[in-house]
Amino acid sequence: MTTCGCPASDGMSGCDREAQDRPEALGSTRIAVFDLDGTLLAGDSTAAWLRVLICSSWLRFSVTAITLPICLFLVWFSASRRIGASVLLWIATVGYDQGALLKSIEAFVKRVERGEDSLRWRKDGLKAMDRHLAAGDRVLVVTAAPVWLAERLLASRTDVRVLGSALSRRWDGWLIGHHCYGNEKCRTLEQNGYGAAWDYAYTDSYDDAPLLAAAGKHGFIVNARPGVVAKLTARGPSRISQLRWS
Repeated sequence: MTTCGCPASDGMSGCDREAQDRPEALGSTRIAVFDLDGTLLAGDSTAAWLRVLICSSWLRFSVTAITLPICLFLVWFSASRRIGASVLLWIATVGYDQGALLKSIEAFVKRVERGEDSLRWRKDGLKAMDRHLAAGDRVLVVTAAPVWLAERLLASRTDVRVLGSALSRRWDGWLIGHHCYGNEKCRTLEQNGYGAAWDYAYTDSYDDAPLLAAAGKHGFIVNARPGVVAKLTARGPSRISQLRWS
């Protein structure tokens, strides 16, 4: 098991040498792609934000309690995940226009910054981003979280590009429009001009297998659950390195 990401801060690592064996995207600039929830963050940012909204109203809380079993069932399966998540999102945001929605995100992020929420950054993940930036790499964060939420959480990281899910307003609430999840992360990267392959990928989730596969030999699985690495390796990537981040 390896406990440090690429590139190494002192000299050329094995991953750096392997990177020379294939063309690099965007000319000579290497690309490092990071997942957000469970990887850079210890927790789920969308769930934490929605929890604050839902608990702010007894009516929202009551409706959520009734629908939650069905929504969790839908979220469990990839094909219906967007539907289940959209139902919870709509309950939490019905009555919110865009201004109110962004205001709720701002208030939530300030809670996180003050340490008033259980959501926290993984220090090792932020250090890995800093190492890539110091090496001149292009750093991208690609997440299933709403892009408005992810961008605000990473607002201080002006040298990091953030891509995420788009929300759309329906029936006086908000639903997930484009869901940046699974293979859609790869498609989103390509549509934004980053090609179909990158040099490094960091994630905690089996759902990001396409993201890791496109990174070739430079995939990193963070704080992996038992069996996840074996499943990922069997699915395609020839080498997955494990990281333990706190």
